[in-house]
Amino acid sequence: MSGKPLRRTLVASLLLLSSFSPALSQLHAGESAALAKEESGQVDLSAAKALFDSRSACFVDSRSEYAYYTSHIKGAISLSESRFDEQFPDFRQKKSIETLIVVYCVGPSCPKARHVAEKLKKNGYRNVKVFSGGLVEWSHAGFPIEG
Repeated sequence: MSGKPLRRTLVASLLLLSSFSPALSQLHAGESAALAKEESGQVDLSAAKALFDSRSACFVDSRSEYAYYTSHIKGAISLSESRFDEQFPDFRQKKSIETLIVVYCVGPSCPKARHVAEKLKKNGYRNVKVFSGGLVEWSHAGFPIEG
């Protein structure tokens, strides 16, 4: 097959695909954005909830211990930014380096989750994600909290 017929077939295929509903393009864009976010070390609300439901991740609350004891995502462990060095040895004994960890704070404007995630990575944890929506987004969605 020469180059021109192949090129025409490819162009015709692309035109046919693009003629489908715009929802298909939006779905692809949404999946691409979710994948990019996950690869960047972040998870959104739906991904965090899926990890929570499957019990395949350890949730870490990076807020102060007082804030943690007031309320936190059900089952989360406190590893506050301000007391990280004191709390980390106990955490290290309980959670292996291979554990999938989802770190969160109060919400998107709080940098503590990113800071704790970086400290965990510097201490050898390889599978660390940040849920930037934090406790605010989680609780507004009606997902399980305790405290």
